Amino acid sequence: MHLVAERRDTRFRFFHGLFLAALLLSMSVSKADNLIDISNRLAITDVLTQYSYRWDGKDSLGFSHLFTKNAVLERWLHGEYVDGSRLEGREAIFRYAKESHEGRLADRQSRHHFSGIVFLELNTTTAITENMVLITHQTENDTTAKIRSSGIYRNTWRKTLEGWRISERILMTDRFRN
Repeated sequence: MHLVAERRDTRFRFFHGLFLAALLLSMSVSKADNLIDISNRLAITDVLTQYSYRWDGKDSLGFSHLFTKNAVLERWLHGEYVDGSRLEGREAIFRYAKESHEGRLADRQSRHHFSGIVFLELNTTTAITENMVLITHQTENDTTAKIRSSGIYRNTWRKTLEGWRISERILMTDRFRN
């Protein structure tokens, strides 16, 4: 009888140990997945922050490097594509930024105030985010910044050898229909 109880106790400890090992393994996998998820979210948020600083700091080249080589930029209004707003490729994005910084924005300080980043999709190599934006401009003669535009950015992300980069950026501009 004593031998039977001992075997049962040994089997119980074996299966209990096996269960605990499996539980710990699943928890560590889960924790690892959570850490990767958090790391990706932070990296994407950092690139999004750089978007504001590089554009508003008139760093055209640095701005263009936040995008993949074949990235697309578009602007939409009332749910419809704005004709002529599409840029394709990092080179086109760089030229647009440089022309904007040296042209229409040369005499003013722009600020992109981002808030409310939401991850619509996220996996190890791609993501889709949305965030609100309020864009202000201020010239030397302005006592305060003036609201220029507002809307929502929808960004599609790709993880590249350079890190997370924007592969598609759509600005959905706020405007009321008259």
